[in-house]
Amino acid sequence: MLGGILAPIVYVLTVILGGVIRPGYSHISQAVSDLIATEAPNKSLLDPLFALYNLLVIAFALGLFQKVRGDDHDRGKVVGKLGALVLLAQGIFGLITLFFPEPAGGMSVAITNEGAMHIVFAGLSSLTTMIAMLLMGFWFRNSKRLRGYASFSFLCVTFVFLTGGLAAYSVANQSPVAGLVERLTIGGFLLWVFVIALNLYYSEKTNVLIVKNAEM
Repeated sequence: MLGGILAPIVYVLTVILGGVIRPGYSHISQAVSDLIATEAPNKSLLDPLFALYNLLVIAFALGLFQKVRGDDHDRGKVVGKLGALVLLAQGIFGLITLFFPEPAGGMSVAITNEGAMHIVFAGLSSLTTMIAMLLMGFWFRNSKRLRGYASFSFLCVTFVFLTGGLAAYSVANQSPVAGLVERLTIGGFLLWVFVIALNLYYSEKTNVLIVKNAEM
């Protein structure tokens, strides 16, 4: 579960770093993808950091899958496993997106083949983000101990869905706050990952201590 705790931290710090070392970059108006667009300055530094983020998400998804598989209750296991696998796909899509950066100048310029693939994989990443949260929410709902996180998951996926649609509209119309709206969408997902991972990590630690005390 450490992957899920570290992934949001790595992502946020990478975006902040990218803005700091790129004079004139605006977190309010510019997309995160602009930081690693074709010919973007510091792309060689930021690409590995974003790759690390996606690898941590993949590690978290694998941990979730193992958590669901080892659950004592069979009810909801299928949807939980599916949710973890969809989250795994989300991490993979995010990783692949790095190999297809948006064109220099953003999507307002002529779309290249790389730019088109960037849109495809970014879209798949966004779609699997929402599906994963939704499916995991259904799994949480079937768990007495984690039931509270079902409502949290449904709230997060609703937030991501609404802000994601607004972000797409803002980017298409070159809104001066497009970058801010996009970050709200991403933030909803990062918050979900961090909260769920942190809870599961400490619950596992607690269970280990209980078992050790019982053995003593």
